Amino acid sequence: MKGEKNTKSKSSIVKILILIFVGIAVIFVAARYTTDEEFRYTVDTNILKKEVSELNVNTIEIDSDTNPSIFAYDKYITVLSKNVLSEYTSDGKLACELDVNISVPLVETNGKYMILAEKDGQKMYLISGTNILWEATIEGSISRVNVNRNGYVSVILKNTIYKSVVLYYDLSGKEIFRRYSPTNYAVCTAISTNNKYLAIGEIDYSGTIIKSYVRIISADLAQTDSSNSIVYTYESDNGEIITNINYQDKTTAVCMFNNYIQKVTIDSNERLYDITNNDVFVDISLKDGIAIIDKQSSGLFSYEYEVAIKGVNSKAESLYILNSDLPKAMSVSANIMALNLGNEVQIINSKGWLIKKYTSSKQVNRVVLGDSIAGVVYKNKIEIIDL
Repeated sequence: MKGEKNTKSKSSIVKILILIFVGIAVIFVAARYTTDEEFRYTVDTNILKKEVSELNVNTIEIDSDTNPSIFAYDKYITVLSKNVLSEYTSDGKLACELDVNISVPLVETNGKYMILAEKDGQKMYLISGTNILWEATIEGSISRVNVNRNGYVSVILKNTIYKSVVLYYDLSGKEIFRRYSPTNYAVCTAISTNNKYLAIGEIDYSGTIIKSYVRIISADLAQTDSSNSIVYTYESDNGEIITNINYQDKTTAVCMFNNYIQKVTIDSNERLYDITNNDVFVDISLKDGIAIIDKQSSGLFSYEYEVAIKGVNSKAESLYILNSDLPKAMSVSANIMALNLGNEVQIINSKGWLIKKYTSSKQVNRVVLGDSIAGVVYKNKIEIIDL
């Protein structure tokens, strides 16, 4: 009996020691994976199988003679040609064909929604999955569109009696309100994640000095008391031009100007980042941060490049080092980024971790990116990266 107890006690001790050893090994591997770039590359390539190439991905054939427009959103690669929008899944199979009266497209995507409009035209469509949820024909010329992750849509119109008009729609396609601007030009919009606020970026060219404004509009007040619907206005420095806005939560609008990024809420504003000459690409489209590709001197007349991901509210920062020449482009969707490096595409997340690496013997024209799919675009084909 005593021998059995000793045996069980020894067995328990061995199990505890094994668990401790495994825990230490996991911590060691995780720490090395985080800090040792060569070790991380070996693990990503040989163990986690994150590397793919043109030899082992699915392909969509396209006819370059028809000058197709190619996009990605959600889990689909889409090809617009001759007023037909074709959607493909990650296995390269055709999911649907939608008839759309669009020649020169304006496209914005967010999660499972795509807003598709005719540039300088009147027609637009809200698409989700393989369905057109609604379509509309508008008086005026559409200059820009936006959609949030709930399917609410904002549209900027030009060529009316006003400098610009902004329309706001709900998921069903019902127009909730519109804002008229007699003096300033609206250039960008964004909708909060709870649909309660619309941020409008405006530029005033009327004076000797250009001024930009971000106006936060309450959707509830715009329907009941439109004259008092602006709940906050941010005014830029002289000569600054606003280029884009992205809502990252219920109240936080991240606003990009020509040389800085500003956080604007319904009751305050805060400088987030000053853009410098070393910044190659800057993007505010992440779900909860901003992404910057900058160059760092690595010797006389030589540089290396890194991706810095900065949290807007958390202030956390992640880095991803690029061992390459100057990146050609960066695409962003939700919390992932696709980096076009010429013969290679690296897809990373907002924590600075590699998700997939695609290599090719040919130069990549461009990359389209959805939340769970990417397309590498060539002249006559699209190669699919399943995320």
